[in-house]
Amino acid sequence: MNVIRIKRITAAALFVTLGVFCVLAALPYTVPRHEIREAVARALAAATGVTPDIGGAHLSFFPRPAARFDDIRFGDSGKDDLSAGSLRATIRLLPLLFGRAEVANLIFERAHLHFEAGPDGVRLLGLPLRPHSTAGEMTSPPEIRIADSAVDIRSSDGERTERLSGVNASLAWSGASLSTHASFQWRGMPSTLSIQIADAGALGENAKSAVRLRFEAEALRAAFDGEFAFRKGLQADGALSLESRSLRNMLAAFGIEVPTRGGFGAFALKSRAQITPAALTASKLSIELDGNRADGTLSLAIDSKRPVLQGTLAADTADFTSYMNGFSLVSADKRDWSKEALDIKPLSGFDLDLRLSAGKVIFGKAEAFKVALAASVKEGRFTLSAGEGQMFGGILSGTAAIGPAPEGTNVRINASIKNFNSAQGIGALTGNRNLEGTGSFTLALSGSGASVNAITHDLKGDAELSVLDGALQGVNVEGALRTLAKKPLAAVSDLRGGRTPFDRFIAKLAINDGNAAFERAQIESGSVTVTLHGRASIPERDLNLRGVASLVSPPDANNVSLPFLVRGSWDSPRVSPDGPAMLRHSSLPGKMQAALP
Repeated sequence: MNVIRIKRITAAALFVTLGVFCVLAALPYTVPRHEIREAVARALAAATGVTPDIGGAHLSFFPRPAARFDDIRFGDSGKDDLSAGSLRATIRLLPLLFGRAEVANLIFERAHLHFEAGPDGVRLLGLPLRPHSTAGEMTSPPEIRIADSAVDIRSSDGERTERLSGVNASLAWSGASLSTHASFQWRGMPSTLSIQIADAGALGENAKSAVRLRFEAEALRAAFDGEFAFRKGLQADGALSLESRSLRNMLAAFGIEVPTRGGFGAFALKSRAQITPAALTASKLSIELDGNRADGTLSLAIDSKRPVLQGTLAADTADFTSYMNGFSLVSADKRDWSKEALDIKPLSGFDLDLRLSAGKVIFGKAEAFKVALAASVKEGRFTLSAGEGQMFGGILSGTAAIGPAPEGTNVRINASIKNFNSAQGIGALTGNRNLEGTGSFTLALSGSGASVNAITHDLKGDAELSVLDGALQGVNVEGALRTLAKKPLAAVSDLRGGRTPFDRFIAKLAINDGNAAFERAQIESGSVTVTLHGRASIPERDLNLRGVASLVSPPDANNVSLPFLVRGSWDSPRVSPDGPAMLRHSSLPGKMQAALP
């Protein structure tokens, strides 16, 4: 019984298969070739808005009805906007059985397409990107697919062209709505793009249409959800988000080089975006970069020779340590200034006007609070200005600038800090924390050179430091002087170690060719005075100073004074008695003289 049933099923299947084969074999005789060409022409006209001129067709009906065309021309513009290895049109089977040719989809293989972006919109193949609907034409255009193709996107002025390769894409109409999905290689990166346009016809008539866009590549993920219009160029308004694991790599993909080797890592942006042909404005902005988060507004102007980025941001904390680590200030062994050539060419590619207010700003081991920063780049010169922020317990303000110069790179610094903790501040600047007290410091400095080392040799300017109610750690001047009055030999050892309190310390320096000459340097207290003269070498990072310490009380101690030397590196200077000077100004016996250094 089962065998008989199997035989009947097999016979029925063979009969159906034979019937289908006969029907497919008879189709070429029921639908003439010219009708299939006309159906494909109507489908292309419905999808592009222009009636094409189609050459001979190669028909096949297995495994499903299809036609291939090798000679297609759109319009009579004479532009070479499309070249394709072939066009395949898939024919719907059911209408074909009734002698009617309807196209299901069109596939361009190995095509080379050109998009042109101009003030009046975007054109594909020289044709408007919208369906052309007139009486008698189909109302449901077929899906268009593009396989193994290349796309050039160019501006109408011909100045900019972007190449996409390995393109596989589909374009589908649903009434006035257009949906596109594509995968391709963009600047060597596998990428995907999807676009949904609610009313493509409205875009072609300079009206608004809702648009949803998603783009993904290794260097960037972007999304836009809002409205587009073409009115003297692209106009857009909607929600914009950008995300990248490395802002450095993202900018490099657009040919933008960042000016520092540090930072510019993980990046995310969300905002309300307004886009015009001249600018992009991001309002209600939230931006994250290298672990820092800020809110505010940004605008990017792109209608000038260089893009201009402007903005105002606010952050609770801004950590710039990673950007500082990108500059080589000292050599690898930390013993000298870096001789690596400075490269500030990336600054010439854009202009910047950015303002940031932060509750806390971190520069390495230094921290500032309630700071208003202004950063600008103009004509290749970067300027950073700080308002009255709190730093080392004092009030900081100043400006630092770096820019091109005939000698290479020019650096200018003008800064002041009032009522700061001198041990913290001077320690952060020089590594020496021996000077305690409440200080005030002003600095005006400039220099040029091809490297940090060369700039230190060219530095010129002036500086002034005053410290009140402090102490000098590592030396006991008063103790050494009182010992000197009683036991001259013991004064040598008493000079080292201890602490020297003072009422006021003031130092004025004139800087020329990297050497800081002490025009005035004096320590004053109720019991001692100390004067210094000599120089500090910025290129060599060392001190060569002579000083004299004197007792001012009791009155009978006026003749007690101790010449001394301050020599060695900034980090750990050596303080020692000045033996020859002591010999010149004293009548010490020979045994005592021999004990002096």
